[in-house]
Amino acid sequence: MQVTPWLFEFFHELRDPIAKEDPAAIQAHYRWYLDLWTQCEARGFEGIFYSEHHFGAGYSPSPNLVIAAMSQRTTTLRLGVIGTVSPYATPWRVVEEFAMLDHLTGGRLEMGIVSGIPPEQGYVGITPAIGAERHAETLEVVAKALRDPVVTHHGTHWNFDDLRLVPRLLQRPPPVWTATRTAASSARAGALGWKACGGFLSTADMAAAFDAYRAAASDAGHAHGPERLGIRRMISFVDDERDQAAAVLAGKRHLVDVLSASVGPLPPWAAVLDAPDGATDVVSDDEFVGGTPTQVAEQLIEQCRATGAGNMCVTFGVIEPKELEVAHNTFAREVGPLLRKATVA
Repeated sequence: MQVTPWLFEFFHELRDPIAKEDPAAIQAHYRWYLDLWTQCEARGFEGIFYSEHHFGAGYSPSPNLVIAAMSQRTTTLRLGVIGTVSPYATPWRVVEEFAMLDHLTGGRLEMGIVSGIPPEQGYVGITPAIGAERHAETLEVVAKALRDPVVTHHGTHWNFDDLRLVPRLLQRPPPVWTATRTAASSARAGALGWKACGGFLSTADMAAAFDAYRAAASDAGHAHGPERLGIRRMISFVDDERDQAAAVLAGKRHLVDVLSASVGPLPPWAAVLDAPDGATDVVSDDEFVGGTPTQVAEQLIEQCRATGAGNMCVTFGVIEPKELEVAHNTFAREVGPLLRKATVA
C-alpha cells in the first residue's frame, strides 16, 4: 500500500501571558486553529488525530468536542483521536460519545483509546497502577460494546449488568486505534483487531513491537497489513540540507518546551534533549525528523518501510501560528505527495 499522511495535532495554548488571560484572544485562537485544520482537507491529509491533554500547554481537554466542530466544516477528512484517556473516563461514555461522533462525521470517525500521560494524571492522584487498571478495564468494556448492543461487566472499577449503550455506531466495524510503546501493548492491540500507532521509539524498537502486533493479530484471525499500523513523528523543516542537524535539535527543544509547560519540572533525561547529539532511551532520535522537505520525506518513507507501517502521523516542531501555517503548506506541497507515491509491503 501507499504511505498515508495524517496530521497528529497538539493544540498549543497561547504562550503570551497577557493573551492567556484574555477570553477574546483565546476565542480567536480557537477560530484560527479550526480554520487551519479545515484547510487540511484540501492539502491532502488523510485525516487529523487529536490528543487529550490537561492542566497546561494545550487547549484540548476534550478532543471529541473539536471533532464535533470539525465534522461540520469538512466532508472527506477523517477525524480521529489518539486518544481518549481512559483513566479519566467511564467506559460507557467512551463508547456512546464515539458513536455520536461517528454519526456527526458521517462515518469519518477514527476511534482511539490510550492510557495517558502519568505526570498529568499524578496531579489528580491517579497513580500509574490505577491508570493501567482503568485502561485495561476500559478496553475490555469497549471491545464488548463493539460486538454487542447490551453489555455486562464485572471488574475492579466498574460493575453493571445488561447496560444498553446508544446510539449504535454508524461504521460496522469502526476503525479503533490505540497508542503502543511495547511489544506487549502492540500484541494486545493486534489480538483485539485494533489499529496501533507508535511514537518516541526507535525505528528498530518499533519494528519489533509491530512484529508482535502482526503475530498476535494473525493468531486471532485479524488483518495485520500496513494499513493497520501507524508511526507518529515530529517534523522540523530547513531550507538547506546542511542544516539537518539543527532541524533535529530544534524538534528536540520544541518537545522539551511542550513537556515543561504541560507537566512541570522534567526528569533528568529530558535535559539530554536540549543538547546537540543528545540521546535518551525514553525518546529515540528517530522521533525527530528534520531537514529539507526531500530529506524529511526520505526519512519518513524509510521508517515506514522498516516497520511495515502504512500510516505516517506527523506533528510539527513549531508553535507560532505563522510558522505552523508554513509547515502545513510545505508538508502538503512537497512531502505528502512523495509519501503517497511510496509503497510499503
